[in-house]
Amino acid sequence: MIKQQKVSLFLMLLFFLVMLSYVPTEASQYLDNKHILILNSYQPGFTWTDDQTQAILDTFQEDGYNYTISTEYLDWKRYPYSTTLEHAYQQLQYKYVNQEIDLIITTDDITFQFASLYRKDFLSDAPIVFSGINSEGIMEIDSSIDNYTGVMEVIEPVKTIELALMLNPDLKTLYLIYDNSESGLSTGKLCIDAAKVIAPNLNIISMNNMTAEEIIDTVKSTGPEATFLITTYSFDADGHYIEHEQFCEELGAVSQVPLYHLYDFGINKGIFGGYLTIGYLQGKQAAMLGLEILSGQEASSLPIITEGTNQYTFDYMLLEKYGFTINDLPEDSVLINEPFSFYKTYRSLVLSVLFVFFLLLLFTLILLFYIGKIRRLKNKLGENNEELSQLYEELTATEDEIRRQYGELSEAHQQLEEYSQKLFKLAHHDSLTGLFNRLYLYEEVQSDLNQQKEESAFYFIDLDNFKYINDALGHNTGDELLQVISLRLQKLCDQNNTLIRLGGDEFVFVVHQLKSREEAELFSKNILSLFVAPFRIQGNRLTLTASIGISMFPEHGRTVDTLLRNADMAMYKAKKSGKNGFLFFNGTIKDDILERINIERYFQKALNNGEFMIYYQPQVITQTGEVDGFEALIRWDSPELGFLSPYKFVTIAEETGFIISLGEWTLRNSCHFIKKLNTRLQKQYKISVNISVIQLFQENFVNMIHEVLSELDFPPHLLEIEITESVIMESVELISEKLRLVQALGVTIALDDFGTGYSSLAYLKNIPISTLKVDKLFIDDITDPDSEINLADTIIDLGHKMKLTIVAEGVETADQVAYLKKNGCDKIQGYFYSKPIPAGNLDQWISSLSI
Repeated sequence: MIKQQKVSLFLMLLFFLVMLSYVPTEASQYLDNKHILILNSYQPGFTWTDDQTQAILDTFQEDGYNYTISTEYLDWKRYPYSTTLEHAYQQLQYKYVNQEIDLIITTDDITFQFASLYRKDFLSDAPIVFSGINSEGIMEIDSSIDNYTGVMEVIEPVKTIELALMLNPDLKTLYLIYDNSESGLSTGKLCIDAAKVIAPNLNIISMNNMTAEEIIDTVKSTGPEATFLITTYSFDADGHYIEHEQFCEELGAVSQVPLYHLYDFGINKGIFGGYLTIGYLQGKQAAMLGLEILSGQEASSLPIITEGTNQYTFDYMLLEKYGFTINDLPEDSVLINEPFSFYKTYRSLVLSVLFVFFLLLLFTLILLFYIGKIRRLKNKLGENNEELSQLYEELTATEDEIRRQYGELSEAHQQLEEYSQKLFKLAHHDSLTGLFNRLYLYEEVQSDLNQQKEESAFYFIDLDNFKYINDALGHNTGDELLQVISLRLQKLCDQNNTLIRLGGDEFVFVVHQLKSREEAELFSKNILSLFVAPFRIQGNRLTLTASIGISMFPEHGRTVDTLLRNADMAMYKAKKSGKNGFLFFNGTIKDDILERINIERYFQKALNNGEFMIYYQPQVITQTGEVDGFEALIRWDSPELGFLSPYKFVTIAEETGFIISLGEWTLRNSCHFIKKLNTRLQKQYKISVNISVIQLFQENFVNMIHEVLSELDFPPHLLEIEITESVIMESVELISEKLRLVQALGVTIALDDFGTGYSSLAYLKNIPISTLKVDKLFIDDITDPDSEINLADTIIDLGHKMKLTIVAEGVETADQVAYLKKNGCDKIQGYFYSKPIPAGNLDQWISSLSI
């Protein structure tokens, strides 16, 4: 009986394993047979369309199944006519009426409408995933349409306009460039509404009724108190079609002010940047939805994606042109055309070579010592001939010993020479591919350039999407692929060129004795032709392309470092222009950190010479109008740099660590000043001091506050330190513990700019704060009759329920004061009562209150 049970159990286990091996194979075959149709609203070559399409193709390729993918274009941007749709219907109906379509992916509005109308006719009634329909377009979708989902094109002009105002506080005029198409007008209205909310006093000028020439003339003549925001623009006021990317490049060439954009297809064409909608991210998220549908999900059950397709993006090459630095930009910004930074990574190798040469020198000195000894013996024998017989045996023994040692030294010298040659080869060749490496480029190629008179070219080659292959198939496959690519590239090697692997998936060709630019261009095409045939690696058939940047010697530089950097920048531009191509360098990069260096250089001198000043802005009790205290605000009046606001130097002070001494100076001096003021006026004014995250991370931070309070005999309850939400999120647990220790001293803690950062109720409950400061952003809207939702009320109510004191910042009008008084705000700070006041004028201001 037991034996029969064992046999039965074995048969059941065998059947289960067979079923497991069978099901994935069937599922794989099912997925491999899927047919996907990509319908693009606009023409190929338009960066927005190409980026979405490429992202969709990349995502399906990464999935690992051999889908059948068809791509079609309606060319609606250049030909927005009903005849275009009729022609597309006839052509696509003929192509796909007898084909089974499993999924339709549409880019932008018109193809979604087209597919929704005709999919039951000839597209197998397949589910639809759209990419790039804005909020108005989604609202217009017929309620009868089902079996679809997609990725919404989120246009966020607010962040771009706020960025322009932050970078240029003197901005007075905003020019909006959009056309009179349906999408152009809706986007233009969105920008106008956003600008009115952000900056009511900003002069907004729409350019939709101007010709392209008139717009270019306006851009050319505009001064620094204005800027331009570009949206949807494909036709000018005369109805002429405008090549958008070329038009952006023309504007960038003549503009004296930064040009901002809402879409990524404008970047790298003379546009400075902005908070951009990214076509590649749109397409990738749409493809991810498509994969879920192909795996069995109902399209209508998948929520429409509204986030993750925007990011701050800027052109690094335009920073210096408009007087900005990287530190002026948002922290999460993406930079294009950023210069290559080389770090010396061969320190251990160089030390090894020096050690070998030291040994060689030591052996040589020993050899010279013995040779000198022989000479001295011979001289002594000549002078003392009578001792020759006595010293003969000793001399013979000594000479034999010297010869033996000399032989050993000669053998050691030969071994060192062989080792030096091996070391040279090891130091100058790449271990994976056997090609020359970066050290060879900087040493040997630079030496050749120093003697070169003919024109030469640097080709910086970067493999497109190599990272995806590496991540998907593993580093072993990636290494083997690099070896095969190296062998192909070596087919172009001859006596006039050199192939170098810089590292990763980057290669450099240095070609000498070029006769013309056309010859340099032909060599680029020869490189690209090597990537046409697929690569077969470990049973995988891999298709790969490359992007190439070219710099010319001596036109673009005379050193390897300059030529390599310029070729690298050209490569990145080629990659951003669509990949699988080449581009010649057409500009130079200058030093853009002079201002930062000057600020760092003058920091300590400024502190020692008393150039830093503290201004005091009053905080007034809402219900009584009495002054409760002041916020200390640091300023810098530099003889060399002029009057600097904190926005110019505080971030640099944090990065250099100078903020530690500057912060302690501010705390000590503001407490000292308020104590003298209270004593003189018989008041109990409080002082609020801003604290940096760098200060909080110092081990002696709490001790420093305690020492200041003790030395000045300053009442702790009159001191309040201010922190921001971003400071807390650096390390919630560590900072919360520090704040509890500070609170134990009797000092109160305020959370500044609440609502503009993370705004998480979780940390509000866990950190020991006593004051909540409402940011000016929420105060500006409290008296707006058109505002349906007033977040200031919510913040005040939330703060009071948590037993916190509420301070409203940026209060400027009597209506705002009345509103805050009515809604129970505790204290007010802003220009309505006073701007920040220099210490020398504070007594006079307080006296004026009692008049």
